[in-house]
Amino acid sequence: MGTKSDSLRGEESGQEIGAEQRKRLRAHHRALRDAMTAEEAARKSRAICDRITASEPYRNAEIIYAYYPLGSEADCRAVIRQAFADAKTVGLPRVEEGLRMEFYRISSLDEVAEGSFHVMEPTEECPLLRAGEGLVLVPGVVFDRTGNRYGYGKGYYDRYFARFPALTRIAPAYEHQLREILFTLPTDVRMDAVVTEENWYPGPDGRAT
Repeated sequence: MGTKSDSLRGEESGQEIGAEQRKRLRAHHRALRDAMTAEEAARKSRAICDRITASEPYRNAEIIYAYYPLGSEADCRAVIRQAFADAKTVGLPRVEEGLRMEFYRISSLDEVAEGSFHVMEPTEECPLLRAGEGLVLVPGVVFDRTGNRYGYGKGYYDRYFARFPALTRIAPAYEHQLREILFTLPTDVRMDAVVTEENWYPGPDGRAT
C-alpha cells in the first residue's frame, strides 16, 4: 500500500491531477501551515514582508492590492502599513454576488468587517478600485518554484487576473508551501513571483524580480 507522501507525488509525475488529489494536496499543506506556532508564523511573515517591501516591483507600484490574512496565511499587513507610509494606494478584496471579486480602496486597516468565508473585507463605504497596473499580493495554499499556484478552489483570483492581466502577481508564502512541480489547469493563472521567508522565486518570464 502506498504511503501518504506517495499519494502527493502526482504533481511531479507529469500526469493530470484530479479534483480529489488537488484537495488532498491542499489539505496536506494547510496542515503544515496550521502546525506553526504563532511566533514562527509571525517571524516568517515579517521576513516575507521585508523581501517584498525591499523589491523593485513594490517600489515601482503606485497601487498595492493586498489581502487581510485569514488563520495561518502569510501575514502581509506589514506590507500594507508600509504602503500607507509610502503614500501608496491600498486595496483589499471583497466577494460580490455571482462569485465576482473586486478590490476596494482602504485608508486604514480599521476599514474592514467580517465578510464571505469569515474573511475581513473592506466596508461598504470603501470606494471601488479600478484595476490597471499595480502589484497584487495573492494568497494561496500550495505553490511551486515557477509560480504555479493552488488557491482555495473557488477561482476568484484566477477570474480577476483574466480580467486584468497587466497586474503584477506576487504570492507571499512559507517555504513549506512549495513543491517542485504543480500540475495546473488552463484557467490557473501563474504568479510572477513567489516570495518566502527564505527566497524570492521569480516566474519563468522574470517579470517580477
